[in-house]
Amino acid sequence: MVSFDDGWGQVFVANVDGSGLRQVTPTVADDMSDGRYGNYPALSPDGALLAYTRGGRFIEVVDLESGEVRTVHEGGYHPVFSPDGSSIAFTGGGGISIMNTDGSDVRVIAREESAAGATFSPDGSRVAFNVGGYIVEAPTTGGESKVLLRDQFWNADPEYSPDGATLVFSSNRGGNNGSEIYSMPAGGGEITRLTETFAVGPAFTPDGSRIFYTRATTQSGEPVTDTSASTRPELASMNPDGSDQKRFTPRSITAQGPSIGGGQ
Repeated sequence: MVSFDDGWGQVFVANVDGSGLRQVTPTVADDMSDGRYGNYPALSPDGALLAYTRGGRFIEVVDLESGEVRTVHEGGYHPVFSPDGSSIAFTGGGGISIMNTDGSDVRVIAREESAAGATFSPDGSRVAFNVGGYIVEAPTTGGESKVLLRDQFWNADPEYSPDGATLVFSSNRGGNNGSEIYSMPAGGGEITRLTETFAVGPAFTPDGSRIFYTRATTQSGEPVTDTSASTRPELASMNPDGSDQKRFTPRSITAQGPSIGGGQ
């Protein structure tokens, strides 16, 4: 199952084959002034729960079968589930924090004011995130952080492959006034470019066979290398080596920030 937001405050889910598209959050006013808009969606590993940020500061969890919504934390954003579904990591508390899925036992594991975009390692023992353009990793129990990638470029959106061998991320190292998706060994090593056009937010499917991501396109649907002109976001997917890139979401909606969970 894939979740995403449309950039206008609504969160959607769909099956990985594109079927079953439905809106999860309420439709909000155009000006979003009521604070009900949702973004940064994240599916639990079994696909039963969806966490997202409401109003830029509340983390809510939705039971996708019953529709029950619970506010589990105030003062954080960009939630992501642990591989066993028992915890949620998020940006808040002056860095990267972790809590139980019901909002209890909140603890800061990396105190970095500019930290964002956390993602768990497949075994749940580490969390990778972006700090000012560097990609950093920290133990989920707390302790010393480790820099995985630090250079003159802006690097963000880290994501481990399901086998833990590879880290994919977005970076502006392509030199075309945009951002592309790259991969490298999780322990460091040679960096490989996967996309030639503007792309961010990579997310592996559970079996590691595809990577979903956000790409920018013209109003007519052609992928572009940067967002200096009038563009719109859509979801696409590709093989882990960057081949077979294709659109996922219909042209009738905008889409960004994919998260992959269990189910179809």
